[in-house]
Amino acid sequence: MADDFKIAQPKQYQRLFLKDEVRPDGRAVTGCREVKIHVNTVSSALGSAMVCYGNTRVIAGVKGRFAEPTINNPNSGYLDPNVMLPMLCNTKYRPGMPPDAAVSMSHKLSVLTTDITDLMELCIVPGKVAWCLYVDVVCVNDDGNVFDAAVLALSAALYNTRLPATHVNEETQLVSVDKEGEKTPLVMKFLPVAVTVSIFDGISLPDPTESEEDIQSGTVTCCIDDSSKIRALWVAATLADDVMSATLLYIQKRAAVLLSVLKKVSDRHNTSMSET
Repeated sequence: MADDFKIAQPKQYQRLFLKDEVRPDGRAVTGCREVKIHVNTVSSALGSAMVCYGNTRVIAGVKGRFAEPTINNPNSGYLDPNVMLPMLCNTKYRPGMPPDAAVSMSHKLSVLTTDITDLMELCIVPGKVAWCLYVDVVCVNDDGNVFDAAVLALSAALYNTRLPATHVNEETQLVSVDKEGEKTPLVMKFLPVAVTVSIFDGISLPDPTESEEDIQSGTVTCCIDDSSKIRALWVAATLADDVMSATLLYIQKRAAVLLSVLKKVSDRHNTSMSET
């Protein structure tokens, strides 16, 4: 009966729980699902990470290839993030053209990562060869709040990326990977995380599930880096000033928690790698 009521009257179903200051999955109104981060989960990638927000699961992997720099930026490389939402993760997506949600998320990641690293550090031979880093973010299971998981996975993957040493043939000027050389960490200018709050009946619900996203009236998504600077803010809701202020304050506190978890997991992994 409860499942039938949830399907027939999803908003009323949500209101019954919120009346008791809980959410259908048992969380408090301001509660978030458990976040898990596993780094270097893809052995063939230069850096990778898997992030779980409850049942939502996202994998990010960094792949590199040599490319010719642009004429306008002959001393710079490339960083190209891309979000994929296959039918595998949720049957609401269809094969073929990328869904609008994937295109929107990819664009937001491109905006967010514009200055995340010094692209000049990716240059190998000025005007001729540079690293082009592709960051593929694949959703394995979509149970809501995919974008926050995607940003965290991207940050974790880049934070753990190691670039191979390269060799330039003096005669042919061809560049190749020096398999015997020491890999160097990708230097990041900042480490971003995203926190999304769903709005329902004027109530802020952080880390929404898929069923909560289906009935929300708006969202607030804020990306904050490890120096507490707001890197991006997307607001698709009409909120009173006091509600907006309270929401941003909550987002800042939540971002600090996510950054702490990310650094702890990554530093622990890097320590174990240096000991082996």
